[in-house]
This record gives sequence, C-alpha cells and structure tokens, in this order.
Amino acid sequence: MEVRVLSSPGAHEAGLVLADVELGSSADQAGLAAGDRIVAVDGVVPRDLIDLQFDLPAARQLTVYRDGELVDITLESGIDDAASIQLADPVPGGIRTCTNHCEFCFIRGLPGGLRETLYVFDDDYRYSFLWGNFLTLTNLEASDWARIGFQRLTPLNVSVHATEPALRRQMLNNRHAPDIVPQLQRLSAMGISVNAQVVLCAGTNDGEHLERTIDDLAALYPAVQSLSVVPVGLTRFSRVRTLRRPSREEAQGALALIERCQTELRRRCGKGFVYASDELYLLAGREEMPPSAQYDGFPVLTNGVGMLRSMQDAWDRALRRRRVVPPPRRTAWLAGSLAAPALRWMADRWERFAGWKPEVVEVQNNYFGEQVTVSGLLSGEDLIRTLHSLPPDVEDLVLPRSAFGFDGTRTLDGVSAEAVGAAHPGRVFLATTPEELLEVVGRRGR
Repeated sequence: MEVRVLSSPGAHEAGLVLADVELGSSADQAGLAAGDRIVAVDGVVPRDLIDLQFDLPAARQLTVYRDGELVDITLESGIDDAASIQLADPVPGGIRTCTNHCEFCFIRGLPGGLRETLYVFDDDYRYSFLWGNFLTLTNLEASDWARIGFQRLTPLNVSVHATEPALRRQMLNNRHAPDIVPQLQRLSAMGISVNAQVVLCAGTNDGEHLERTIDDLAALYPAVQSLSVVPVGLTRFSRVRTLRRPSREEAQGALALIERCQTELRRRCGKGFVYASDELYLLAGREEMPPSAQYDGFPVLTNGVGMLRSMQDAWDRALRRRRVVPPPRRTAWLAGSLAAPALRWMADRWERFAGWKPEVVEVQNNYFGEQVTVSGLLSGEDLIRTLHSLPPDVEDLVLPRSAFGFDGTRTLDGVSAEAVGAAHPGRVFLATTPEELLEVVGRRGR
C-alpha cells in the first residue's frame, strides 16, 4: 500500500463518509477507518453504497479525505468485502420519492406526530436493491434504466397491484403511469430478476383481475421470480372512497384462486410462484400456515410471506438442540394479532418440552385500528395499556423488538423502551427471533 499526501480543494464535500469499518476486513487492512471520506475509486467519485459495492472489488486506487488532507491509497488487490464498510449516509442526496397518489398508501393513513422517517413516500430503485423496498417503476429516467442495466441491480421488488394498464393507473391514481408488463420485459432483457407484489383490495383488483395479473406475471418467469399477494391494511386515519379490506369470504376466495394457480404453476415452472401473505391466511380464518416446502425457500419473507411458518420451524429446530429444562415462572409474550397464533403454537411446544407454558398476550392496536395487525406497528400507548392490564406477579415479559424501531429504542409514537418497561414491575425483554425468545424462557436464574 502506498500513501501519498495530495492537495485538497473541495474534497471535504465530495464522496462518501465511512461510519465504521469492520476490524480485520480487507477494507481495514487497506487502511480505511471511520471518519474517512472516500473521494474517488480509480479516479471516479462514488455516488452511493451501490457504487462502492460495484467498484471496490476491482479497485486499484482510492482517494480519501482524512484530517484535512487528501490521501492516495494504492491497493495490491481490491476490497472484496464491501459489506464490512458502513457509511454515514449510504445514499446521499435523499431518497427518490413516489409520484403516485394511491388511496391505500399506508403513509397517507398515518396521523401526525410520529417518527419523521415514517412520512417518507419512498419509491427508489436503489433502496429496493439494497434493502428490499418495493417500488412502482413509475419515476425512472433514462439514466436510471441505464444504471440498473449496467450495474445489474438485481433483484428488485416491484409493486404491480394489477397488470391491466387502466386498472393499475386507477389504483396508483396516476394517469401517466406506464404499462407495467413492458417495463418488466425490459428488466428481463437486462438480466434483472423481480419479486412482484399485489396489495389486494376487495372488489378492485381481486377475482378475475387477480387471475389475469398472476397469468401475466407467470408468463414472465423466471425474470419475475415470485408474486406476493398481501391484503390492504387501512388505519383508522385512512381516507378512502372505494377501496376496502377483503372480508373473510373474499380472503377465502382469493386463497382458493392462489392455491389453484400454484398447483398449475408448479407443473409449469417447478415452483408455486404466487404466494399469499400470512395475513391473508389469517384473514380467511386459517391459523395453520402451509408447510415450508410450499414456500420454495421463502423468497419474500420480509413481505410477510411465510414468516410465521419460518418462525415455527426455527422454534422446533432450537428446541431439538435444547437439553436443560429451566424452572417454571410466569411469563408473558406480547404481540400483534398477526404473530399471536404462531406464538401460541410455540408456547404449546415449549410446554411439551418444559412442562410450563408462557402466556401469549395479543395487543389490540387501538392506535391505528384493528386492521393493522403487525407487531412492528404497535404503539407505546397500546403496549403500556396492555402491560398495565397484566397481573403484577408476571415475572418475565417479552415485547416485540420490532415495535421499537431499527435501533430498539423508541416506538413509532415516540415512547422509549424504558418508559414502556416501567409500566409493569416484571422484568421486560425485547425479542424478535425464536432464538431470542428461547433465551428468555430458557433462563435458569430468576
């Protein structure tokens, strides 16, 4: 590695600032450190994290702004573990915002006073590639298409909702929205894979419209790898005129269509291709999720498709490895109504193993309304109300970590984890995974 001090006009404004570099990584060995600003990679200024991931493996020279000076670092080989680098701002310049005006948009159904980041109308292909956000492909410019193809930004997650052009424009409330099928064909020609999504609105894009969407997207397999069908979730603050959530009977009809299509598509594609979200199963009155094999490797787990089955399988695997039976104590697991059935199943399994059973407490979402069922959208207000209602002799209480944001500190209505925990005299833990739950119930001490 050769280091050479250069002049530094304007370098403090260009490039990407490193927030952290993993010790022992090739980036660390190259001399990069937190606080450095990467100004250029082989003479080209990186725009964002994607550029670093794309350029660093073959890089031979980095220009870094450090302590008021430019430092030129010559590399003997590239940096092959870009994931070891954390940036202060992974995508400088702000997120690309949405140009649609969907009635069912969850953000439009939020009240004021929540975390500021919740009000961002994101529709950014970079966030889709990096973190799995869903985008609509309605705000792409020629330069965006060129970058997606050149850097092979695959896979992307795309909200389709309907393949019929007029119906999709109606749902997006955007008369300028381009036809989605030609856009997906264009991505296919670039070698880009897509996981598609339909937000199911009763009487709008269900029935024959859903069947056409499934057929049209399945015809694009394998470029379109999967299709998730998720029922619309409306808050008590949502202002909708015609859209509504499927009833139990409508959810059952959608499931029947999806399962019929799955059977045919397994013969044609070798996989089910179209998958109902856990929420759609529960809405239809089915608490038993399909077996793992039906999810074909769980391609869209983060979209709520197969998450409950995945949790149950992980719980069984963890229990099989468990040898020590802890002493009984009164324990409560708090969760939203979506996760509660799977947690009750897990509590039954634990009782068979240990001889005592945690109580699953379903937290009603009064803040947003009963249609919002995920644990990650539980407010501090609802959690505190539920904790106040529990007997004081409950020793251990487990709250969903997802309700406290990415950093596990505050709920979406700004209540700290400490303030929520203070609502009950018992020991309060945050957990998300089956392994974390097992760590709490498996404790031997009191």
